[in-house]
Amino acid sequence: MNAAALPLHLLHSDLAARATSWLDAGVLDPADLCVVDSVAARFGEHDALTLIGLACAVRAPRVGHIGVDLVRIAHQIAHDVPTGAGNAVPAAIAWPADPVAWQAQVFASGLVGTATGHAPFVRQQVAPDSHLLMTRRLWCEQERLARALLTMAGAATPAVPALQPDLLPANIARLFGGVADQDGALALTVAAAGPLTVITGGPGSGKTYNIKRLLALLLEAHGSTQPALRIELAAPTGKGAVRMAEAMAEQLEELPVADAVRQRLRALMPRTLHKLLGVRPDGQVGHDAARPLAADVIVVDEVSMVDLALMRRLVEAVPAGARLVLLGDPQQLASVEVGTVLADLVASARSVHAPGSALAERIVRFSGSKRFQDAPTIARIADDLRVADAASLQRATTLLTQPGVVAVPGETDPKRVQWLGASTAGQPSDAQLDALAAPYLDGYVRLLRTALAGHGGWEREHPGLHRCLVDAFAAYRVLAVHRRGPLGVAGLERELTRRIRSQVEGHGLGPQLGFWVGQPLLIVENAYDVGLMNGDVGLVLPTPQGLAAVFPTATAGVPSVRAVGLARLPTHSGALAMTVHKSQGSQFQRVALVLAGRDSPLQTRELVYTAITRARERLDLLGGVDELAAALARPIVRASGLANLLAP
Repeated sequence: MNAAALPLHLLHSDLAARATSWLDAGVLDPADLCVVDSVAARFGEHDALTLIGLACAVRAPRVGHIGVDLVRIAHQIAHDVPTGAGNAVPAAIAWPADPVAWQAQVFASGLVGTATGHAPFVRQQVAPDSHLLMTRRLWCEQERLARALLTMAGAATPAVPALQPDLLPANIARLFGGVADQDGALALTVAAAGPLTVITGGPGSGKTYNIKRLLALLLEAHGSTQPALRIELAAPTGKGAVRMAEAMAEQLEELPVADAVRQRLRALMPRTLHKLLGVRPDGQVGHDAARPLAADVIVVDEVSMVDLALMRRLVEAVPAGARLVLLGDPQQLASVEVGTVLADLVASARSVHAPGSALAERIVRFSGSKRFQDAPTIARIADDLRVADAASLQRATTLLTQPGVVAVPGETDPKRVQWLGASTAGQPSDAQLDALAAPYLDGYVRLLRTALAGHGGWEREHPGLHRCLVDAFAAYRVLAVHRRGPLGVAGLERELTRRIRSQVEGHGLGPQLGFWVGQPLLIVENAYDVGLMNGDVGLVLPTPQGLAAVFPTATAGVPSVRAVGLARLPTHSGALAMTVHKSQGSQFQRVALVLAGRDSPLQTRELVYTAITRARERLDLLGGVDELAAALARPIVRASGLANLLAP
């Protein structure tokens, strides 16, 4: 952007001139400058360089940070803005000659205060030699969340219903079928003792498996007492809520509990966090500290995706005496909004001052994973990315780009991980696109072609056939880093659609309303009127009434489908390719990860980890060795002071 092309009409005329390089580099936005310009005079501040520092704090939440460290801002911005090949954006900015003196100058401004003041900006010390500058609004969000979590963690009285400590070991052993599960036993013991429990662990580590047993234990303890125990399950997204419902329904018959308890568990319907809290379009909520949730137990999954403000609203809405259980994987991608709440919680527990603290004792980490029990190579890569030291990252790079070179104990399939090579000048080759399309063509498209060859039988057999097709499609997904470009969702969707559509056309079932038979659809908004959630995936298939969108569902735990008329579909996109962010909360038998083909701040270790842990059995990678190594060496860096407020 050229700052001169857009007159800002600032009250401080020298501010726009001094900020030109910041605007041209795309670091600051005109709105950042307008915010500080509008309040500066009230506090007697007129120095342009000081106002630029404050504008950087206004900018921070736009890129996920709670605040900004002005001494280290060049490093922070380098992680926020694409730098291109050998042309770093920070070098184009007119940096202050002495960052330490600049920070001191900004902190001395009347616009900056301490936690107890009323100035619009707050400084927070987060390390002996590091301070964050943030808006007071974000300071208050941090402080309120930390206070609420610490209050819950230190509650002197256990939540209701109370669980008898002397009966707990025997009940836990019974619910686990007598098989020792140290992680699960610890989680249930912690949840029994107080109102707050945080359970972390990778995919397939047993988080939901153990939560079912906790809820069964609580339902048994509550018994037939009226009113009935009120349980709420929630996830950040509609897709996450659906996946949570599926996980809760799995293996329910194996639970050694009464039928009444099993029926209560089966009847639980997870919702989105926004729906649970009653978040309205204007940002107001139906439940808060003054109007708490009508719940005795609240379980939230995929907490890594929950941003600072939403988590604060949730914790404050938990009624006194209720249990809050948070589940998540801190190694996964953080929220697209501000903050890294789950990672901050875990970091606070790892603090040198934390052992023995009330909050640290409420956090349970699950180790191991059953998701990759048939795919030891994928399990090894995931473990290496969690450890993330130099040797582990090198081994992960080798395993992903040179399959078979490094032996993994227990691996029986040398094709478990396949490297499709690097892209050329940001473009995938036809051979690479064919390889990405092949699992679709060999999977759901093959079944669809067979069905279309005798499509007169659709009217009689379509429910079972539809479910077979949507399950076959759900076995594989292509994941991309970006939405746009030849290697992004848009370009991949276009090329994959061309290859797949050519295989299913010509069977007497032409397009209807612009849709084609076999077309995958991804819902991108919550539409409660038709019962579809953001993240739901379906297929356009023939029905007795013509083409319709068919989505998987379950009735009393039995897999089924539901058809939605094409004219009733909410906003949707293609589903052959999706972003890694969009895939969170999902799992597939096979995943293909397509790297960006260029330097990108989105291409981080957490993104690669999230992508590969969506796969249960097979993994394909399209991307260069150096590009992958750079991504694994780039962790998400978000400035936050929450962990400091949570640590003793």
